[in-house]
Amino acid sequence: MRLVKHKTPTGRPHRVAELLRERLALILLFKCADPRLKEVTLTEVEMSPDLRQAKVFYVTRENVDRDLVQIALDKAQGFIKAEVARENLFRLMPEFHFLPDPGLDRAARLEELLKEAGAATDSNKKDDD
Repeated sequence: MRLVKHKTPTGRPHRVAELLRERLALILLFKCADPRLKEVTLTEVEMSPDLRQAKVFYVTRENVDRDLVQIALDKAQGFIKAEVARENLFRLMPEFHFLPDPGLDRAARLEELLKEAGAATDSNKKDDD
């Protein structure tokens, strides 16, 4: 039997992703003029192994329209790239893909399902009494 090693996100792409997440968060918070971008929290950056693609996952506050934030991120992408380029982090600038983080939505949905299951269990116990 042969054991299969699963690669954990370590190494250079992971280190670059963490550094990029920190820099992007600072750029969004302090250098972007659009107030919609102040409502964004970057949760994770996934870099491709060749460092040419960066998936930037974000969440917004509850009362903020995600579509408007996505439009603002797309509009500010040129400015964001210029700011990252100014810091000389990369030889070749990666393509940024800003994506809403599905993790919190999944967690909220799971919590909702657990509450429904708990309510169904409670009502079944009352019916049995």
